[in-house]
Amino acid sequence: MYVSDLTHFLDRSGAIGPVKGPALAMARFHVDVVAHASDATSNVLPAPRCFKCKKGAVEAVRAHDDAIVWVCPICHTEGRISNWQGSLWDLRDRPSAPG
Repeated sequence: MYVSDLTHFLDRSGAIGPVKGPALAMARFHVDVVAHASDATSNVLPAPRCFKCKKGAVEAVRAHDDAIVWVCPICHTEGRISNWQGSLWDLRDRPSAPG
């Protein structure tokens, strides 16, 4: 299980910190999982593909302690993301699209 603190992937302004390579790919995966799991609108963002197998769309939910837990249904890689609240990818307060 990958246990991650989202703030470790961010710079002081709250943007993604790494600028290239595997660290950037991992940071992008984490922020995509946060955006997907925190979006409560009817237009939920699509789930990101697993960073490990690149095949499965991860299943992500908010846990009882408000961490985000995710799992890949294909390769069974799983993780837990903390300290995502208030980040640029925290979409809990995103307004629903007019319909």
